[in-house]
Amino acid sequence: MLHDLKYALRQFAKAPGFTAVAILTLTLGIGACTALFSVVNSVLLSPLAYPDSGRLVVVNESKLPQFPQFSVAPANYFDWVEQSTSFESLAAARYTINNLTGMGDPAVVVVKTVTPNFFTTLRTRPILGRDFSEEEAATKARVILLSHGFWLRQFGGRPEVINQTVQLSGAAFTIIGVLPKGFESERGGDPTWAAAIYAPSTLTEQRHDRFGRNFDVIGRLKPGITLEQSRSELTLIAARLEKQYPDTNAGWGIKLTPMLESAVGDVSSMLYSLLGAVGFMLLIACANVANLLLSRATARAKEISVRLALGASRGRIVRQLLSESVLLAVLGGTLGTLAAWWGIKALVVYAPGSLPRAQEINLDARALAFTGALALLTGIGFGLVPAFQASRLNLNETLKDAGRGTSAGGRRLRARSTLVIAEVALALILLVGAGLLSRSFTRLQEVDPGFRPRDAVAVTLTLSNKRFGTPAQKTAFVAQLTARIGALHGVQSVGVINELPFSGIESSPYFNLAGQPTAGAQRQTDFCVITPEYFKAMGIPLLRGRFFSERDTASASPVAIINESMAKRFFPGRDPIGQHINVYYGTMVSTADSEIVGVVGDVKTRDLDENAKVQTYEPFAQHPDNYLSLVVRSSGATPDLPAAIRESVYSLEKGQPIARLEPLTSLLAASLVRQRFTLFLFAVFSILALVLTAIGIYGVMAYSVTQRTGEIGIRIALGAQRADVLRLISLQGGRLVALGLTAGTLGALLLTRLISSLLYGISAQDPLTFAAIAALLAAVAAIACLVPAWRATKVDPIIALRAE
Repeated sequence: MLHDLKYALRQFAKAPGFTAVAILTLTLGIGACTALFSVVNSVLLSPLAYPDSGRLVVVNESKLPQFPQFSVAPANYFDWVEQSTSFESLAAARYTINNLTGMGDPAVVVVKTVTPNFFTTLRTRPILGRDFSEEEAATKARVILLSHGFWLRQFGGRPEVINQTVQLSGAAFTIIGVLPKGFESERGGDPTWAAAIYAPSTLTEQRHDRFGRNFDVIGRLKPGITLEQSRSELTLIAARLEKQYPDTNAGWGIKLTPMLESAVGDVSSMLYSLLGAVGFMLLIACANVANLLLSRATARAKEISVRLALGASRGRIVRQLLSESVLLAVLGGTLGTLAAWWGIKALVVYAPGSLPRAQEINLDARALAFTGALALLTGIGFGLVPAFQASRLNLNETLKDAGRGTSAGGRRLRARSTLVIAEVALALILLVGAGLLSRSFTRLQEVDPGFRPRDAVAVTLTLSNKRFGTPAQKTAFVAQLTARIGALHGVQSVGVINELPFSGIESSPYFNLAGQPTAGAQRQTDFCVITPEYFKAMGIPLLRGRFFSERDTASASPVAIINESMAKRFFPGRDPIGQHINVYYGTMVSTADSEIVGVVGDVKTRDLDENAKVQTYEPFAQHPDNYLSLVVRSSGATPDLPAAIRESVYSLEKGQPIARLEPLTSLLAASLVRQRFTLFLFAVFSILALVLTAIGIYGVMAYSVTQRTGEIGIRIALGAQRADVLRLISLQGGRLVALGLTAGTLGALLLTRLISSLLYGISAQDPLTFAAIAALLAAVAAIACLVPAWRATKVDPIIALRAE
């Protein structure tokens, strides 16, 4: 074997052009595959960064079909803790948003309030300081832990932050610890809920609350307990609670999800689709290298014939040639690993923020083992056909075959033609996938979000309870701030809402309609409080009734505005204006119903491809909130507006952190970042596949012309015109392309169904996309065929016949 490898290196040195092209082709294919596998491995396959993380589960409540997965009521959580036997521990947590001041720049942070057993359930200890104690949780001691990332960003990674004090929404808290790197907690891969600070709580105040389902629960299974056993036990407990508390638990069950599955959310289909796409590109690269090796076999026919004549067995020849192909693959895999390392760095930088565990993506031992196995398999895969073809030479015909292009030369041409058909088919499948994603992305961009994002800026603030503790203080601050920003140059209108669309924050309380009993079925609505100018600032149309006005104050009669979907669903065939609605959180039922005074258009809130939701709006003055998002609409290009808005906020409330200040178009674009990322990678792989396929077609046709030089010379000598020769060669290539397109179309019809979950507004078998991609591939293939065909028309019959 060592002798074979040394000989292979000498052969590569004699043909540097062939070697460079083959290694570069494999570097692209193996490198791209390694990079994508590293992403899949780190995000989907690697265990979470907690000891024995396979026994960690997320426990949710579920009410089908409306709420397949929902947060947990605290009273139900306590019953699970007391009655279940399949968990070592169950811990609960809740997210809040707070202002951080007192150290570094003011910042808006996500605070995760957790039960004292939260970190022991995860078996995680702080790398600096200590964990919460039971006494601190019971007494609501003002102590906090910092996430590792927030510690680095906000405090520069200084260890002396331990025991220092910061202000959270105006209250002093002591930092007692810093959590390890990679612990940052997200909900369903949503970076909006990546906690920066952790605070303790025993949830004592919510001990008997079964209405307010707003807690996340995690559990660690006991050794030997399976997920199914635990699910069965909790299902029985949920059934008992449903009978015991029918008003709050009717229809509510449980859903258990492995924590890894919950952490990665719904990205698996996207990542596996990308891995499949890059796998197709690798197959095309392998087919190209196999074609190169078949060409080399022609040039080495005499050498191999001599070896056979001197007694070498066919197995010995195959082993030598496979050694060369595997060595090529190893060299390509080595460079591909370097390319993958660079590619992973780029992927981490440019990956969408919603890609979970993005910071954990790396080229680990499993990825390196995958690269080694991939190199070995590809080396054997693309080397087998050329090796077997070369070992089947007829010694008596080798010299004649070298001159006339028959026998073994014809077999090699057939093998190369088969590879080209496969390349065209694979390229078509990959290009159709990219085409479908492109059209889907275009359709998404054309979706009307229900508001006008252009020429509008969103500004998000969180008011401190200590500074703005009463409703009157909140209302007065909002009135002063909107008046001050509204007076800025170029500003047309300013509106305020507590939960801005596409901000990642939503509220879904329950509601009742006067005269429409729920019969035990709780209804929920997306609920927001707004100032009168909000709809104007957002460009949301009024369909019926009126907007809110300055007269809708805290002392006025409660009023509400609903969206079109709610009007159609709950008031079919009648006017909702004048009807009454009661929106409530848990047991906190409003003292008076709100009169519906208007109906507005539907608004997308999280994704452009979501179905219309039931939405309710009430005046900010009647329900003041600490969370504010200002929408500032301007007359056009106002580059100084963001700075002026900041100055207006700081001049009114010094030290008030601004969580977000960006155009509404940016918020909308952020909702499409995952689709854009998927489309970009698909497009890159497809373009590379198209180029490789064109090179493969060109190589086969050029080889064919070389093999048929004598025949072409005779045809020209006998009177064939150049157009006849051009047609002869082009038809040969056209047949290969037609076969490849046919096979590719059949394959695409089957395989594109796998990406149907990534598509919007378009079928996975869209005929227009199939036809357009087939036409594009046929055009590229025609160019690749015409160049060798044109060269064939230049054959001098005298020179060709003399060579014959």
